Amino acid sequence: MRLWFRVLDFQFSVVEELAVLSSFMARILDKIKSIGGSREMLKLAVRITNLWFVGTPNKSEQAEMVIVDSEGDQIHAICKADQLKSWKADLKENSTYVMHNFKAVKNDGQFRVCEHQYKLVFTGVTIVRESDLHQLPFKEFRFVEFGNVIGGNFEAGLLVDIIEVADQVLFRHVS
Repeated sequence: MRLWFRVLDFQFSVVEELAVLSSFMARILDKIKSIGGSREMLKLAVRITNLWFVGTPNKSEQAEMVIVDSEGDQIHAICKADQLKSWKADLKENSTYVMHNFKAVKNDGQFRVCEHQYKLVFTGVTIVRESDLHQLPFKEFRFVEFGNVIGGNFEAGLLVDIIEVADQVLFRHVS
C-alpha cells in the first residue's frame, strides 16, 4: 500500500515527503557571534564549558552555562526552573550538543559571564541533543592580570579569570 499526500496540486509519496521534511529540518548551523535579539530559531553546535546551578535544588533551581561554538565564541545560556526538569539529567559540563530554538535576551545584568551582548534562554520548544563533536574547543581561560583588577583597568561587571596569590583580604565600608 502506498500513501500519498496532496500539497498545492503536487503529489508526494511518504518517502518523498520525508525527504522534503528532512532537508527542511537540516538547517545550517548558526554561529554564536551572529546571534542578535531578533531570532529564536537558532541551531547551534556547542560544548558546555561551564555549568552551574543556582537556587534551591528541585524547587526554584535553574541551570546556567557557558557554551562555545567551533570558532571559540562564547555565550551565556540559562535553563530556568520550568524547563530544567526536562534537561537537568542531559546537561553535562564538557559534553557537546546540537541545540535548537532559544530566546535571545540582552545580556545587561549586573554581572556577566561572557562578553556577548546577548544571552540565551531555554523555552518550551528548545531542543537539546548530545552529539559527538570532538572538534569543538574546550574552555578557554581569559586571564586578566591582577594588577589590572586592582587598578580598575577592566570592564566592570564582566567576570574574568585571574591567577594570583592573595595573602590578605580587606573589607572597607564606604558610606
